Amino acid sequence: MIAMLRKDLYVTGRYAAAYAGAWAVISLLCSVWMNIHSLLDTMPICALTVVLNAVSADQECRWDRFAAMSPLRPWVLVGEKYLYAYGLIAMLTALRAAGLRLAGRHGGQPLPRTILVLVLLALATALPLTYRYGRRKGGALLLALWGAVAVLILGGSFLCSPVIDLLFGWMDDAPALTLEVRVAGGLLAANAASFWLSVRFYTRRQWGWYG
Repeated sequence: MIAMLRKDLYVTGRYAAAYAGAWAVISLLCSVWMNIHSLLDTMPICALTVVLNAVSADQECRWDRFAAMSPLRPWVLVGEKYLYAYGLIAMLTALRAAGLRLAGRHGGQPLPRTILVLVLLALATALPLTYRYGRRKGGALLLALWGAVAVLILGGSFLCSPVIDLLFGWMDDAPALTLEVRVAGGLLAANAASFWLSVRFYTRRQWGWYG
């Protein structure tokens, strides 16, 4: 497991300049309508791109084929990617806090729960799609899926507000602790199901089911 994490860190290091450049360009473009604090809040989202690139690199260099001939079980190979993703999210969250200190917000503020929830849900959908369809097609499906979710939520808030109130209105009256426990339970269930699907898709890809 440690050796695989080091491999992914090495792959990420080779693209570090590209990641930094892309972040600088995005920050420059978004600075017109976003302040520095809002930009720093989006840093953990970058973990998703880094992990998907690591999976794509494994597929392109046939590392997954090599690993299939080793004693390593599929759940170990896939689980390492999830562990790497969670570690990156934690690291980028810490960097965000450091950035807030440098920006003048002493002590920083906790990462908004909405961003953390979205990042973990995006991870739970992105990895199974990537293992099933590959980096490009899986990425397109991921964008289409989350785009459809955004349209449904935004459209529903304007056109079907009673439905939105029926589905999510209970959150307004729910105690904060109860709401957090339910959200945490939902995230655990979503990531557990995501891991199971990823292992299944990874194994079938190694058997040649998906070409």
